Amino acid sequence: MGRGRLTGAQARRELYEVMAKDLPFSEKADRALALGEEYLDVDNVHLTKTDREAGYWKAISSTDPPDGQFPAGLRVDLSTTFCRRTVEQGDSIALHDAPNQGWETDPAFETHGIHCYHGTPVMIDEEVYGTVCFVAEAPRDQPFTDEETLFAELIARMIEQELQRDRLLDRVDRLDQFASVVSHDLRNPLNIARGRLSMASSETDNENIETAAAALERMEDLISDVLDMARQGHDIEETERVRLSAVAERSWQSVETGDAELATEADLQFQADPDRVRRLQENLFRNAVEHGGEDVQVRVGALPETDGFYIEDDGPGIPEPKREQVFETGFSTGDGGIGLGLSIVEAVVSAHGWTMQVTEAATGGARFEIEGLVTVTDSKSAS
Repeated sequence: MGRGRLTGAQARRELYEVMAKDLPFSEKADRALALGEEYLDVDNVHLTKTDREAGYWKAISSTDPPDGQFPAGLRVDLSTTFCRRTVEQGDSIALHDAPNQGWETDPAFETHGIHCYHGTPVMIDEEVYGTVCFVAEAPRDQPFTDEETLFAELIARMIEQELQRDRLLDRVDRLDQFASVVSHDLRNPLNIARGRLSMASSETDNENIETAAAALERMEDLISDVLDMARQGHDIEETERVRLSAVAERSWQSVETGDAELATEADLQFQADPDRVRRLQENLFRNAVEHGGEDVQVRVGALPETDGFYIEDDGPGIPEPKREQVFETGFSTGDGGIGLGLSIVEAVVSAHGWTMQVTEAATGGARFEIEGLVTVTDSKSAS
């Protein structure tokens, strides 16, 4: 079996170029696998999806032609594949001559007669999705090199990123569809109920009518929050120069803050979608007032050592065990909501490609730190 024509550096460069293109996942996967086939000098390469409980192995993408032994779409018993060992082990397996490496009685060799196999697990959300496997019917003269293994693992990691991105886009699409249903199918009966209550209130004076009307208003607020969360999660297409203090002041004026006070301690300019930054700050300000009381002190400022900013208060803070949960949809530490405010905050942060962490302010209150901003250091005015 001849060696591939590509050098390791050439193979990596071409792989980066392929994965950087604006192409459908299937086309990126096909091109990446074809590069792997050439560089590792094997017969075929497959991206597989496996399920240990159901016991199946399925070729999602493959360099094997439709009439080949393992074409895309083929489904076989996982127990008859070397990939089952890769999945069980959770690490790469390299066999350049399976029967002479002690695998002659393995069901995979006995069933398919594959002498050469290199498999790497593909992980999504810390669970095994499947494998990227390189196979050849004949043995190799030499074992796979470390560089070849690293390249195979690089393909697997890049495919993981693409699969994760596709899952995220699917989630956004489903959220958009759900938001559309919420907007149309719930608001119509809500409007009818409002009309009936209005008619009833003109005919009788009953405190139950006021209670029902308040409940309907709360439903309208929840619908608006769900729609807002769906919109805020979309990727940012255009940004503007934003001044932290200016957006904070406008956001503060949009929230019912009672006797609470806002202080900007260190200003910052950065590139962002100003409307979404405003929504982020509004929700964090509202959260501070709701949990810290109407006399809470809120501070906003630039982080001293990284490109980012913080928003903190002197309220009761967030217990450390709950800090990872606060951004989950539906989580709430209060009695009057379903916990969408901080989910909206996370959606804005993710859409910009920033990161966020929750910690404790020096006063014991909650502190939200947003990092990864593209900061601007010139003196031009910003909104």
